[in-house]
Amino acid sequence: MALDHLFLHVALCSAVARATPDTSVAMRVRLSYQQGGDEVDKVVTFARGYDTQTVVELDVPRNTYRLQLDVPKFKCSVSDFVDALADHNRTVTETLVDGPPAPPPPVALMDGAAPMSFVYVKPTFVVFDKGLACNQPITTPLPSHINVVYDQTAYYVSLYMDPAADPSAQQVVALRLRTPTGLAHYVHVPIPFPMPWGGWPYVVHFPVSEDMIDSLATEKTDTLLCPKLWESSAH
Repeated sequence: MALDHLFLHVALCSAVARATPDTSVAMRVRLSYQQGGDEVDKVVTFARGYDTQTVVELDVPRNTYRLQLDVPKFKCSVSDFVDALADHNRTVTETLVDGPPAPPPPVALMDGAAPMSFVYVKPTFVVFDKGLACNQPITTPLPSHINVVYDQTAYYVSLYMDPAADPSAQQVVALRLRTPTGLAHYVHVPIPFPMPWGGWPYVVHFPVSEDMIDSLATEKTDTLLCPKLWESSAH
């Protein structure tokens, strides 16, 4: 079975950070399925040392997981959702928070294979008002909470949603790619956003190829582009 190798970087909470360097810290790591059951459930023990974080490596099959990290002795934890692609390495960064465990926030996930050149065009994701249509000049991006991780052969996006937001007030999601002249191309990502929240994230697969990036060379900048070559799929 093809696996994804996860590098889990965990920033320490205040309670652990105050411990002496020789303190032994036990952290429970769980990766759970939506249907129930765990792919990973183990306790990792490490010395507090002098670093501000610890790193855990895991091999998991392609899927979407709920990640739960708990340090009972120091009463800190964090939970989040992560997705894994087969045959890729992925970096996941989390920060332990002092206090009782809290449920992960509502989020939509996006992932896709991408060439090394993808990083060179400084990709970021932005959202616009739903009134922005294809081939129109872009407007001012809306405030958003979007985390993006780029690894050598893939990228991963977490689009966090406001629980109080009206799900009928749809927004336009776009991928912004910088040009050598400092301008930007905006490619429409054809997904509904925000998405209905039922406690588990929708996952959108949006691969990017070298040809897709090259095809933008003659396209207008600062305009919402909707090329047919760029397609997404939910899984």
